[in-house]
Amino acid sequence: MAREKTKIKRELPLAGTVLKGKFKGKPYTAKIVKDKTSPNGRSIKYDGKLYKSMTAAAKVITKQSVNGWRFWKF
Repeated sequence: MAREKTKIKRELPLAGTVLKGKFKGKPYTAKIVKDKTSPNGRSIKYDGKLYKSMTAAAKVITKQSVNGWRFWKF
């Protein structure tokens, strides 16, 4: 019998949460901020720019496909 797949609902953490990541030994920091233009009211601020997802912010750093939920620690 096939198992039914359930979609995991992933929402950004609360505004003010600091995200920390590491790539090639170098540490990176981003922050969850309030953003009225985002559907859920929050975005990731990294290097002065806003990103709608943790994956988008992580891709800017790694310049390759990456799972933002695995890249960032909070």
